[in-house]
Amino acid sequence: MTADLILTNGRIYTLGATRPWVEAVACRDGRIMAVGDSAAIGELSGPRTRVVDCGGRLVLPGLTDAHIHFLDYAIRRRQVSLFGLTDLATVRERVAAAVADAAPGEWVFGWGWDSHRWDAQPAAALIDDISPRNPVVLTRMDMHTWWVNSRAMELAGVSAATPDPIEAHIGRYADGRPSGLFSEWNAIALIERHVPPASEQTLLARLEEAIAEAHRLGLTGIHDQRVEREGARSLRLFQTLRRAGKLGLRVHSNVAGDFLGEAATLGLASGFGDDNLWLGHMKAFADGAMGSGTAHMLAPIEGQPDNTGIVVTPPDELWRLITGAAEAGFPISVHAIGDRAVREVLDVMGEWQATRGQTARLPMPQRIEHVQVSHPDDLGRAAAYGVVASVQPVHLQTDWRTADRVWGDRARYAYAFRSLLDRGTALAFGSDAPVAPPNPMLGIYAAVTRQDGAGEPAGGWYPQECLTVAEAIEGYTLGPARLSGKADRLGSIEPGKYADMVVLSRNLFDIAPADIPATTAWLTVFNGRVVHEG
Repeated sequence: MTADLILTNGRIYTLGATRPWVEAVACRDGRIMAVGDSAAIGELSGPRTRVVDCGGRLVLPGLTDAHIHFLDYAIRRRQVSLFGLTDLATVRERVAAAVADAAPGEWVFGWGWDSHRWDAQPAAALIDDISPRNPVVLTRMDMHTWWVNSRAMELAGVSAATPDPIEAHIGRYADGRPSGLFSEWNAIALIERHVPPASEQTLLARLEEAIAEAHRLGLTGIHDQRVEREGARSLRLFQTLRRAGKLGLRVHSNVAGDFLGEAATLGLASGFGDDNLWLGHMKAFADGAMGSGTAHMLAPIEGQPDNTGIVVTPPDELWRLITGAAEAGFPISVHAIGDRAVREVLDVMGEWQATRGQTARLPMPQRIEHVQVSHPDDLGRAAAYGVVASVQPVHLQTDWRTADRVWGDRARYAYAFRSLLDRGTALAFGSDAPVAPPNPMLGIYAAVTRQDGAGEPAGGWYPQECLTVAEAIEGYTLGPARLSGKADRLGSIEPGKYADMVVLSRNLFDIAPADIPATTAWLTVFNGRVVHEG
């Protein structure tokens, strides 16, 4: 039996327990057929076999982003980018240019601002003059705050008389008028429900573009974090692409907690689907975000003695959700940023594990998203309960200065990857795109160096939390596979597993860490088929 595809003359890091390093791999019918030395694998070549000489390059299992908002990412790739801007004047210039290109009355969208980099606080008054007739929506980089102009608020009917929604906040001027800042989902929804929806054809085209970009980055899988405001739209679109043979990613699709009742009624459960698209975890939110000042903390944010963040899902509601989800066949995935949120989620998960977990038969482990800052007393608890930490090292590059400012000494245990791993916590790595770029090389670099793109801070931010290159690679391969309950068929290059692989332009094990971000995907293979050639 001959192979369809052979990768030969490579430095192939299989992540397999018995043969971690080989020279060649043969694929047939979308699966790994054999691994070994180049001469032995070459014997599996036939007249129709495609043979790729990797030229000694590093070959890894296909990379998986374990936390991404893929539809949001696909949409926002076309919006005005405000990432990394350090002055308000440039923000205004980019928004003004977009307004000039827009049709009269058309909504204008921007993405990625971070006011911690500026001297001014965002407000509608700062952008009203450049867009008096077009509504403008500018989303903060963490997606938890919208900055809008007065025209957008006028169309949404938001005024001084509009009360703060539950578990959310409307920014206000001193006289009580809304300032244009809307923090957390229930406040954002006041504006969002008035935004004209994009057509299905437009969204499908954007998703196809984003899938091609994922392949260029070496990604062959994602864990899609669907949230309430996206409704069921993402899953419907993924299914459309799947039926058309255009879903070139393995998609672990989380389900918003609001849909638990519908899922249970229909008998849907975690794992439903196939190995291209399946239902994942039931998703919930414990708190907000660090940069928006809404992360739930044990002690007040530095310089804000009255602010300990917000609670999105109180522990009693979380208990009802985790037990109800388990009864329906879903493990739970909970967003937790602040140390109090992390602790309360662990409290609930620990109680559930002790009283219900021993009898529950779930296909995947429970997970906490972000685990951005922990109290040192809580660092070993996730491992004790079998909970996976789904974390995003790439956030370090933009957040370390902010974390020092808002959390002070507590930042010692922010992004505490080494502390978690050494205590036995399983890790899965993602980007949270579009909050951060989905390039896995940036995440590996951040996990290994704990530095930003400028190499700061010197020596790394709390360098005792650095990981090795091998540990970081596992966070993008076997880590997500185990979290999906699919480590028997994904996450490593071993016979019988799916032929998802990436050939990198540089060997991450040999180069200086500073060169990791410039590393690219030389070749990406999905299901035994080459989907990207660099």
